[in-house]
Amino acid sequence: MGKSDACIQIGRNLSIPDARILIVHVNNHDIVDFTGVPSVVGGQTIFNPTAMFYQFRQGTGPGLIVLEELPQSSVHHQTWAAGFILERRTATFELDPEVRIVVTGNRVEDRAGAKTMLTHLTNRLYEFEMETSLEDWCEWAVANNVDPKGIAFLRMRPNLLNDFDSTQSVNPTQRSWTQLFKEVPDDLPADLYFAACTAKVGEGAAVEWVAARDVISQTPSIDAIRRDPEITPVPEDPAIRYAITTALSATTDPDIFDNDVVYMRRFPREFQMLFMTTSTRFDSRLASMKSFTDWAIASKDFLVGTT
Repeated sequence: MGKSDACIQIGRNLSIPDARILIVHVNNHDIVDFTGVPSVVGGQTIFNPTAMFYQFRQGTGPGLIVLEELPQSSVHHQTWAAGFILERRTATFELDPEVRIVVTGNRVEDRAGAKTMLTHLTNRLYEFEMETSLEDWCEWAVANNVDPKGIAFLRMRPNLLNDFDSTQSVNPTQRSWTQLFKEVPDDLPADLYFAACTAKVGEGAAVEWVAARDVISQTPSIDAIRRDPEITPVPEDPAIRYAITTALSATTDPDIFDNDVVYMRRFPREFQMLFMTTSTRFDSRLASMKSFTDWAIASKDFLVGTT
């Protein structure tokens, strides 16, 4: 999950179809790609509309244009962006009033090639500095089929979600963890798997993840838990508890929620809280079920203590 993913999620939250969300990697384009290629008609120079922005012309309705990595771009690109953002038009057409423009980029101190942006450009923007949120990433990860073992590990070691050091070429970040959990085959030989992890998140984080993965892999079958929630053993290891809590909350529904609650009520209260908050966030119907109400009443002292 990176800046582009966050922008796409913003668009979806605004009910903008994916086809109306345009990610523009500014540095991959020449300025004429944005203004339109000129041609001479009747002795006059005209600019042919560029297709990427023409689809957002007046009358086309809501849309989202994301100008990626603008702080890394040239003065020429930033000057163009300043006019485009202020005037909301190209040489040949205006943008629809319901089209929104978002700019992304790294900070100068992140050493990602970003430069201080032109002041007249920044004056035309609302500048927000984003912070890493474990809960937001976990919610996104569950919804995007990230390996539950990886989610459980980062709940146990939240400081590793974004342990960025600008002096290192490889760092554990929410993007690198996501790529690791989704791209590296789980059944690789141990030496190759560790090498891939080191290449993606760095040696220190890789050591911790591989050790935890071996423990988490001992997690009881989710099917067995749901079949016999009163007698399936409750593991003592926190890593396995996090893994089970994540897996159950990501897959529960009104038909199996009661059995999941029976099993989770045998866990320490902090895991019960994690299960309840995560599962009801994904399916609000669960909050109206009797098993949830009974748990909330029985846990009211704990709930008051955590607010």
